[in-house]
This record gives sequence, structure tokens and C-alpha cells, in this order.
Amino acid sequence: MSSTSSSYQTQTFQHGPPYAPTTAAVGGHPTITTDIPALSIFLILYILGAVSNMTIFQLNRRRGHKFLASWAMFGFCMARIVSMILRIAWTTRIHNARLAIAASIFLNLGVMVVYAVVLVLASRVLRAEQPGLGWNVVVRKGVKVSYVGIVVCVVLLLSFIIASVETLNQDVRTAALWVQRGANLYLLLLNCIAPIFLLLSCILPSSPDAENFGSGSMKTKKLILATATFFCLFISGFRCGTIWAAPRPASSPAWYDHRACFYIILLGFEICIIYLFIFTRFDQKFWVPNGSNGAGDYSRKVDDESSSGDDDEKKAAVDADVQSV
Repeated sequence: MSSTSSSYQTQTFQHGPPYAPTTAAVGGHPTITTDIPALSIFLILYILGAVSNMTIFQLNRRRGHKFLASWAMFGFCMARIVSMILRIAWTTRIHNARLAIAASIFLNLGVMVVYAVVLVLASRVLRAEQPGLGWNVVVRKGVKVSYVGIVVCVVLLLSFIIASVETLNQDVRTAALWVQRGANLYLLLLNCIAPIFLLLSCILPSSPDAENFGSGSMKTKKLILATATFFCLFISGFRCGTIWAAPRPASSPAWYDHRACFYIILLGFEICIIYLFIFTRFDQKFWVPNGSNGAGDYSRKVDDESSSGDDDEKKAAVDADVQSV
């Protein structure tokens, strides 16, 4: 977590749990005049992102074009919508610790969905460009283990965050802080996998078994992926840096606790990723046939999508529908 997840300023004495910490947090103490307008804009952007991703997912599903990444991005947008609503509610009830903690949990856990999606796309690029390496059993199992690690992080973080706000025991709170630090370090290292895969696909000698997949060129796919990985690395690096920094009192926040960092880095960069995927039609560019399990599967023909003579017409109709969203 970033320091947002473990530290909240409160100006009133807490007589019972949950106990909101009084150290500085990224984004600071929200105010009605400043934060509600900004949060409302982001709320609208996340709503539009959710509608667009679900529309694309449903239109693709109707013609047998299975692309779960669109569904995952829809889920991420929905989590952010809840986060924005909770933070707006907290802004109007600034001393309500429960609202503050709930907003923080949704804000910090949701981004892991984006990390997982980007890693999936990077794995597909590596497998297409370097089948021998990308489909290697060790690499495949390593990627799967990394996904399990995300789930473990979610469980540990939820458990320790809730435990830390339900007690004033300093040992419990210290343990929760170190769990958050460890989880954020893991997520930062996880986000280093995608650029490594991308780099390997670019610098290694071209494989004779290389193949393309989806629509568009591999160069375009790599450019989209490079942009998304940059934003993910920046977000995870910022979160990791803030949680590993020494906690500061609410009366003396650090530069990284400023609202600008919260809205530009934590939210703004996420919006860039969401709309990058939507506008570049990543559901078409990064799609692979169902059941792809080895070299050559990405470029194979799929009966339910290639046997009918009107497939091109279906795709054109879907694209037209999406353009009208």
C-alpha cells in the first residue's frame, strides 16, 4: 500500500475502534471545495471507462470473441467508482474513520487488477516473438505463481489493515506497516516483469517460429504495452516509496503527500491506462484464440470465427457499435 492505506489524519479523539492513524497521508485531508470537484471529474471518467469496457466485452462475446481483459478492466473501473464515492462521502464527513478506511482499501487494492492485465499482455507478446522462451514451462509457471502472489497480497493486506485500525496496540500496527511495505515491494517487482518481457522480445534474435496475433502489427502492440508498463511502474514505484518512507505527522506532510501527487500519479496515470486500452482497441490487438497452449496457437485459425463467410461483416458491425459508444 501507499501511505494512503495506513495513515489518516483525524482531529478528534477516538473513543473506540476503528482508530484512524494521525500520520500524514497521500492526498492529505480532503476538503469540500477542492476535492469534491476533482473527485467528481474522476468519477465520471471511471464511469465512462466501465461502460466502454463492458460494452466492448459484451459486443465481442456475442460473436465468440473471448477477451477477459476487458471484463477485468471493467471490474477495476467499478472498484474505482466505489472508491470515488466513498472518498466524496468521507469528504463531507471528515471525522468518520470508517469511511476513510473503506475508501483507502478500495483505492489501494483495485490497481492490482491493472498490474495483472499488463502482465498477461506482456506474456502474450513474449510468447509470440520468442515462442521457445515465452512458452517455457518455468516461465509459464513463474507467471502463474506471480498471480497467486497478488491474491496473497490482497488477503494479507486486508487482514492486517483491518487489524491495525481495530486496536491501539503498537506491535500490531507495526506489523501491519511492514506487511504493507512487503506487499508494495512485491508489487513493484511484479511490475518489473512486463518491461523485462518486452525488452527480451525486442533485443533477442528473431525466432523463426515468431508469429503475430490479434490485429495490427507487433510494433504497435509493443508501443501500447511499453506505455502501459511505464504508468504501472510509476504508480507502483510511487506507492512503494511512500509506504517505505518514515511516517510523518499530519501537521508536517511530505511533498509526496500533496494532492497533486494523489490526483496526477495515483488516479491520473490509471485513467491514462484505461483510455489507452480503450482507444487503441486492445481487445482486438491483444486477442488470442481460446485454448492457446503452445507455439503456433496464437496465429492458428479458429473455426467459430473464421469458418463463416460473414465474419468480416460481424467484426465491422462490432467495431461500428463500439465507435458509437
